[in-house]
Amino acid sequence: MPTQFDKWWNDTKKHYKRLHYWLPPAKELKLQVGNTRPFRYFTLCARSMIDVFMLAREGVLAYDPIQGVVTDVRFCELDNEQFPEILELVGAENAGFFGELEDLVLFQDNDFTAQYPTLDSIEEALEDEGLSIEYRKRLQTKRIHIYLKSSFPYDFINLDFCGYYYPRPPEILRINQTVQRFLDWQRAPGPSDASVKKKITANTFLLSVTCRHDNDFPQDAETRLANLVRSNCRSHAAYKRYLENSRGITDLNTWIKSTRDDFFLSTWPKEISAMAKEYQWDVEVIGYLNYDRLSDENQPYKIICLMCRFKRVTDDPNYLQVAIDALDQSKRKLILDISRNSEQGKDLLKNLSEIVKLRNQQAQIKQRPLLPDP
Repeated sequence: MPTQFDKWWNDTKKHYKRLHYWLPPAKELKLQVGNTRPFRYFTLCARSMIDVFMLAREGVLAYDPIQGVVTDVRFCELDNEQFPEILELVGAENAGFFGELEDLVLFQDNDFTAQYPTLDSIEEALEDEGLSIEYRKRLQTKRIHIYLKSSFPYDFINLDFCGYYYPRPPEILRINQTVQRFLDWQRAPGPSDASVKKKITANTFLLSVTCRHDNDFPQDAETRLANLVRSNCRSHAAYKRYLENSRGITDLNTWIKSTRDDFFLSTWPKEISAMAKEYQWDVEVIGYLNYDRLSDENQPYKIICLMCRFKRVTDDPNYLQVAIDALDQSKRKLILDISRNSEQGKDLLKNLSEIVKLRNQQAQIKQRPLLPDP
């Protein structure tokens, strides 16, 4: 059984992000969904599960404290000790997808797995006791991939990654490709809802992507984003003009090398909006946050969170406006240190304590460890 909770679960800056940037748009979208069906949420929550129980406490997610079930939550978790605990606290047998998210989402058939196109055929093959460990793992991954894909669409997808959005080569685009696959899967009608007896669709949904950023930014990623900027400058005079005027530059390389954080913050949303355009989603950035942290080695880095609202469109999505807005530094929110003893800090911790209380009630029912007082 796990003995420690994730390090940053009670961080005041992180809870400010949850409370002021995740919760309000989720509550607004919940009102739009209404009572026609449950609100559907996908998360990388870790075992503290503050986001899940925040949404449950606020009535965004349906929660039955008697049965001990939070309805229509799905999560992905790689840790084989944390996974069963999170599954029990959600309270639904089919709520979890075990494995690394990128592996599950980006699964591709090889010659062996292609022989088993359906869940029934996979289950039958897994009953073969002579199946090699390698083949068994591949089929198990394919099975989870199919279940994961069929669970879409969601109303709110919360991808709070622990690491970099662009890891070092050769894995540099795996997270980006995972987000791209999610935008694709969101388009299709999903599982039938028993209460309305029809396929679920999501014409509007929320996506939050949180990642780490520091000066150890892979050169391949820098080159990729720089090429996106150059392409925009060639294709859109308004973008080129805004970039040159707002930064006082004519040489892109000077900007990249002198203000690396600004370069990343100015270009990363373009990556998301370009994928949204490909899949006919209009995207609105409703929160663009960053705050500073220190690593265990006492090295500074940033946590960056992009909170977006997507709407299905039939005409051209608003790619250019998102690209220009990303350059506007006034549209970003730097979350400064929030003392736990300040009035703001006390308010955040009071709210967090109420969420912890709800979460611990569920943990007691399931005989799982309790979160300490924040």
